[in-house]
Amino acid sequence: MGKTYDLSGIISKRRNELIAGVLVACNVMEAAGTGFDKIAEEYASVDKKHQPYIYSSSDHFTLVLPDLTYEDGINDNDSAPAVTFMPVKNGTEYDEKILSFCYFKAHRVSEIAEYLGVSDSSYLRKKMLGNLEKNGYLIKDKVSRAIYYKTNQEKVILK
Repeated sequence: MGKTYDLSGIISKRRNELIAGVLVACNVMEAAGTGFDKIAEEYASVDKKHQPYIYSSSDHFTLVLPDLTYEDGINDNDSAPAVTFMPVKNGTEYDEKILSFCYFKAHRVSEIAEYLGVSDSSYLRKKMLGNLEKNGYLIKDKVSRAIYYKTNQEKVILK
């Protein structure tokens, strides 16, 4: 899972006050600064499986707010979600398992190898993960010396 952050201390600043003012006047948006407070309030007493988390890469971040009506919360590694995607050019029999495993959380190559029950080999890195990355199904990120892969949720969807 990603790291969990306390959202109550985040100060929200709008990028365009004029647009925000128009949206407030049209009753399409609430008054200034109430969004993060409401989120923090909603998630204040939830268990670990329902805590918000942030995933980031070199050029963007994603704030995940789990659905509080979903009893099981965020799936653990043991229960990877069922996914659907267009067939991958030069794909392997492991593509679906990899994309499912990396759907909610970025994983190191060694974690993916262990999950698949295969060795952490150049075949895994180049032919399996490299091919999924090349075709846009996986997003590669490097933190220090470790390489992480996360499923591109624009190309892979939950069943």
